[in-house]
Amino acid sequence: MQKYDDLWQAIEVRVRENNDITHIDMTTDTPRGQAARQRIAQIFILECLLARHREKYASSFVPLAGEEALYHLIFKRTGWKPFEVKQLSFIDTLFVLAELFRDENLPTEVRAVIRSQGVKDESCPTYDFSEKDWAPRENEAFLKR
Repeated sequence: MQKYDDLWQAIEVRVRENNDITHIDMTTDTPRGQAARQRIAQIFILECLLARHREKYASSFVPLAGEEALYHLIFKRTGWKPFEVKQLSFIDTLFVLAELFRDENLPTEVRAVIRSQGVKDESCPTYDFSEKDWAPRENEAFLKR
């Protein structure tokens, strides 16, 4: 469970820094605070999904490090050519993978962390958040076995 908490904290720091989110925003139930928690949860879930994908498809010859795991996951799900996949924005990748973000597709521990962080079951707009919020090469270290 600690690895999940550490990953959440690293993502939170990055999201707060990139989007000028204050500590007060994060500790109160403001729309901006809820949107920030939703953004953190999006990235957190993505990292958990990518860790699971790496376990299944990566090898010592092709480790699917960082964003390569995302590209491979989208390629496997869509059959799109790699150059097409690499042109997607971060928001577009979330759109393509939306069905994977449903509670029933997430491990129990992942759902528990999300709930413990006060993420509500309602959608908040996150389209104005920075693309720099996702740092796959930094994040993947937290979930390596």
